[in-house]
Order: sequence, then structure tokens, then C-alpha cells
Amino acid sequence: MSPNTVFNGASEVIRSNDVVTRQYGEKLKFYGKDHGGHREGRRNFIEHTEYTDPDDGSKRTRVRFNMEGQFSEAFCFAEVSSDMPSGEYVYVLVQDKRTGRVITVIDNRAALTAKRLAGGNQETANAMQQLLGGGSRSS
Repeated sequence: MSPNTVFNGASEVIRSNDVVTRQYGEKLKFYGKDHGGHREGRRNFIEHTEYTDPDDGSKRTRVRFNMEGQFSEAFCFAEVSSDMPSGEYVYVLVQDKRTGRVITVIDNRAALTAKRLAGGNQETANAMQQLLGGGSRSS
């Protein structure tokens, strides 16, 4: 759940998404925020927030980083939860810097809400997820 681990994993998920590669090109570069100062040009700081979700009490890490492709640039957002298996994300989103258009790479927020509302019953969780419009991957 470290910010750099989330950044690395989310970068690979984004890189493998067909919609993103069509929009931004095959050669994608991911980087963090520029520190400034004597390290001008180093963009390896990953903006992040660590918090406890008030709804389910899970620890969460949310990151924001940049992506640059052949055709355009974007902001990327990803979040992980301690309640989810390693390598799974609450969401991974890509927002175009010019247009503001958002590409949803992964969105499990509805599934997590359904799971919480179902109280552990898998059949009820599946029904709630369908009602809330939850699909793991979409474009």
C-alpha cells in the first residue's frame, strides 16, 4: 500500500488498457511531481493521501501522478484499500489535461459498497452490485 507500489501497479494497468493506448499512443511515460529546488527536473515524488475510510474502516492509499503519451498528456488517479487483495484497485482513472475527459480503467467502488451493504452475504452483494451498476472494468 505504499504510494510507489500503487504508482507502479497502476501504471502497468493503464499501459495495458486499449482505450488509453488509442487515445495517448503506445509509448507512455509516467512520472510524479517536480520537487523544484536543486533537484529541478526530477519528477519522482508521487502525490498521495493515506486515510481510513469512514464507511468500512479500511485503510486506503490514494495517489495522483502524470502520464505523457505521443498525442497528449493526462493526470492519473488510483486508490487501493487494505480490504482488497494485493494488485486490486478501488479505482484507476485517467483524466485528459486538455479536455478534462475521464477514462475509467477500473472502478470497484460499487462492488465495495455492495459488499458493505450486504454484510458478508455474497449473493446479496452480487445483487447489490448489479443494482449499483458495478462492473470491474469499463471504458
